[in-house]
Amino acid sequence: MRMDDGITLFVEERGRGPAVLLAHEFGGDWRSWDGLVEALERDHRCIRFCARGFLPSEAPPDIAFYGQDLQVRDLRTIAERLALDRFHLVGLSMGSFTSLLFALTGAQRLISLTLMGCSDGPRDEAGRATYRAELEREIALLEEQAGDGAVRWFANDPAYRRLADKAPEAWRAYLDRLRGQSVVGALNTLRSLHWSRPPLEAHQPALHRMRVPTLLIHGDEDHPRVAATNDFLERTLPRCRRLLLPKTGHLAHIEEPATVTAALRRHFAVSG
Repeated sequence: MRMDDGITLFVEERGRGPAVLLAHEFGGDWRSWDGLVEALERDHRCIRFCARGFLPSEAPPDIAFYGQDLQVRDLRTIAERLALDRFHLVGLSMGSFTSLLFALTGAQRLISLTLMGCSDGPRDEAGRATYRAELEREIALLEEQAGDGAVRWFANDPAYRRLADKAPEAWRAYLDRLRGQSVVGALNTLRSLHWSRPPLEAHQPALHRMRVPTLLIHGDEDHPRVAATNDFLERTLPRCRRLLLPKTGHLAHIEEPATVTAALRRHFAVSG
């Protein structure tokens, strides 16, 4: 599907029923949703896509084609092109922050919103310095070792430790897909969208007015910013429920697929 600025994104549809639009994380792609789509497609129209910079979507070399505003616009364009007047929106990590920002202006189109592993940007100068130093280390590893560097980064991240234990085959497949992703796309995404990720306090009044039924899902062993962000969202969003999964890291829907699928089905049912 061609976006307004000419970039082509891969989009897939499966199943029939109420529409569910799925926005993936930085370390994954459209295939991150395989198990969830298989569980939902018998009674839902599941739509998943690859964000710009993530194969098989286009990964342009010019950083001007990347950034948070463009990802939000891409979500809006996909919904409009597919005539999704009302739909469930599910985002994971990078995709969850994009989904939340979409909801601030596109709430009238949403039946429900689900944010998995959602985290916002640093809230002060000290936090920003620490956050960007971590990004610089990840960027350097990608520049030096390309796909192998990406695998090394994620394999050493504590937020993914449980997945390796719980589902070793799924973890190996995840790393294999990561190794084959576009290094150019990953670097441009890190240097734009991630580098400039804002804190959510500036959106607090709009979030407090947002009436979309929202489900927050995350593990208790996820990245530290995830818990803090979800604390803020739980206090701020007026129609919000939270599912905290014990002994679970960043990819909750792969680590605990039955629990997450059941929670989503309940959320869809009470929201509709």
